[in-house]
Amino acid sequence: MLRTTLLVSLSLFVIPACHKKDEPTGASPSASPTEPGAAPAKLAYQKLGSLPLEAEIPSDANVDDSTKSAGFPSVTVYAQPTTFIFGPGDMSDVKPTIEETKDRVAKEVDAFKGFTREDKTADGWILEGAGESMIDKKPLYTVSVRRTIAGVPYDCGTNADTKDEIARAEKLCQSLRAAK
Repeated sequence: MLRTTLLVSLSLFVIPACHKKDEPTGASPSASPTEPGAAPAKLAYQKLGSLPLEAEIPSDANVDDSTKSAGFPSVTVYAQPTTFIFGPGDMSDVKPTIEETKDRVAKEVDAFKGFTREDKTADGWILEGAGESMIDKKPLYTVSVRRTIAGVPYDCGTNADTKDEIARAEKLCQSLRAAK
């Protein structure tokens, strides 16, 4: 009962806080591209706040730099799906090894079932996994991409309802590069 009350209370504050300034409360930050008949937003490289990075993101995405409040490099890209990018720091969850990252990812997904993909890349790794939503117990998918850019590790990823959303988040994460 207390857990349900806490989740409902949090959703009343978190969901409205995630909308763009020009959208009505309760709307998804990028609701228009998912509406039937809506043209998908064009992708373009955009600077990611104060991070020395840029990524190819939808033109209607909202980039929120929370580095100052987080105490470490931290940006949220509000698109479909919302994607998180973190750099190293004292309070950061960026772990030095793939095994430690796997442990962190497994703890972040309720009823984690396991990893469906574990690929090492030239500058890091890609982890995909599955679990279930804490609220409605529906399938939940996760992706965590490690990129090392200019010698600095960055973790990029999300949890989402569909494998298609995971693929879009992974594409965004793979597009990370040093800002020009």
